[in-house]
Amino acid sequence: MMRLAKLLPLATSLALAGGCSTPITATDAKKVADAIGHIKPSKADTCETQRQAAEQSSRIETIKQGKEVVYKAPPCEPVKS
Repeated sequence: MMRLAKLLPLATSLALAGGCSTPITATDAKKVADAIGHIKPSKADTCETQRQAAEQSSRIETIKQGKEVVYKAPPCEPVKS
């Protein structure tokens, strides 16, 4: 489960990004999160891809909403070769 504490160092590093002439604000982080957008999951995706898409969506929504949001991939059976 993703913890908000894991995102705080990321948010801090974004705000203190070296070499930037203008500090990055929380509003800027929200704009970036909006621009990245969500990956539309598909049952045709591998289990790992579905899990990673859910994790990315969780991180994006946590940044946008300013509070922890957790999405989980649906139960999945790995494809047998």
